Amino acid sequence: MIGFWKAIGARELRGPADIADALNFVSMQLDEVSPMGLTLFDDRLREYLFRLDRRDFASLPVILPDGSALAQTNDHFLYARCACILAGEAEFGAVLRTGAGFDRYVKPELQSAEGLLYVGPEKYELRTGRKLKPRSEFSLDWMSNSQGWPDR
Repeated sequence: MIGFWKAIGARELRGPADIADALNFVSMQLDEVSPMGLTLFDDRLREYLFRLDRRDFASLPVILPDGSALAQTNDHFLYARCACILAGEAEFGAVLRTGAGFDRYVKPELQSAEGLLYVGPEKYELRTGRKLKPRSEFSLDWMSNSQGWPDR
């Protein structure tokens, strides 16, 4: 089994091309991983997405190219969390420790990081002919991390 962060790698994400390169890297890293390893990868991804489920991150506005701002939707927040993880272990850890820097991932041009959700399950289905059933107790929905939303 390859380690989660080794499969993710580390990179700066500026736009869709960077996201595509990062997702391709993850996909290649998971090519030889066993079905159990893919299940463990999915479990870890869900845990890290859950850990980023915090009010201070979800409340950051999406700044559109024209300068206007919109509130994040549940989906947008999930994809921004994927982008933060796709940037790598050091970036993920720094964002969690300091509470700063998550705004870099709330950009419309990084929404294709959603693809991180599907890499492991697609590999699993190709290998086994079955859909990967999440084993993790960690929900992907926003406001599911009670520590991240203490006054909810």
